Amino acid sequence: MEKRMKKTAAILLVLISISATTHQAYSNPYWFKEGAYIKYAMTMPHNPKKNEVNIFMIWPRLLPKDAYKEVKDLYEGDSDLFKIDNRTMISLFVTGNSYLTFEILNVTNETAFVKVTLEMNNVSVRPGVTLPRLVLSRVLLLNLSNMVYYEEDGTPIGPPTFFIDPANPPKKGDYLLTPAFMKKYDLRGDDIVVTNVSFTWMEDKILHTHYRDFIPPYLLVESEGAYVIDDLTRGDGHTITTGLIYEPDTGVLITTLLSDMTAELTSLGVIGAIALDRVNSRKLYKLIDEGKADKEWYAQGFNLYDTNIEFPDYGSTQSPSTPIKYFFVLSLLVLMIIFIRNEPRWRR
Repeated sequence: MEKRMKKTAAILLVLISISATTHQAYSNPYWFKEGAYIKYAMTMPHNPKKNEVNIFMIWPRLLPKDAYKEVKDLYEGDSDLFKIDNRTMISLFVTGNSYLTFEILNVTNETAFVKVTLEMNNVSVRPGVTLPRLVLSRVLLLNLSNMVYYEEDGTPIGPPTFFIDPANPPKKGDYLLTPAFMKKYDLRGDDIVVTNVSFTWMEDKILHTHYRDFIPPYLLVESEGAYVIDDLTRGDGHTITTGLIYEPDTGVLITTLLSDMTAELTSLGVIGAIALDRVNSRKLYKLIDEGKADKEWYAQGFNLYDTNIEFPDYGSTQSPSTPIKYFFVLSLLVLMIIFIRNEPRWRR
């Protein structure tokens, strides 16, 4: 009996050692290296209906310099009737595809540079004035020790949203945007924080994205209920709602629900969005009408479109998510502690 107990304890120690090694690996994802990229899309039908338009709310002060000029020229035109006001948001109406891309340009032990690009096609700010293509792009410095983006002057922006550390998922109260960043750009309102984290979103449904299908479990990170003033002159504002869906084993974002304010999007000037993947929305409505929505779902936000990251292939079987794996190992650790404490009693 004693030999068997010692053997069991040794096995538990090995499992815990493996767990610790895995935890360290997930702190720096295997795919997070120079050259990795992830591209998301919101697609439009070839002939969109009048209500099939995506709206991106822009805070002009945050626009990249080259894009600011393009938007200013588009908004003001040759008339003196329209003038960009840095104290008021402007709305971009998009009737073509939109793409959001993250590219990892350089990685050291301490930092990484991440290029964030939002491409919008068929963009207008008022009737009769359309820009075929508008690109907002910026390179952000990511501090790998605390996983926060920083501006050149040292202002913290917020954590990355296109991936998380699966072993340490976001918690309620974590900032999506730091108060220091919001204050710097005169974004007044509530703190933009995580309000819910859940592993039960679509827990029995296959998720269709443009890139591939995914199977549960998924990790949902939400931020909702915060209020941001988008017109400093009149005091008008809007409520912030952000939903982010992750593949738990890699930590990679696979789709968004509504996506108003995140570190990357807001650094490009976006402080709100009324936007959906209209092609997938049509597919989802058809699925619901056919009574098949109990087994599958179509991603309606920015959903995965292209990447050079390799995802685990589980076929049709469901894999336990990383936190579930750690829960299992934690249970083994508790058993080992109980064994150690009770070993003298068992010997007697």
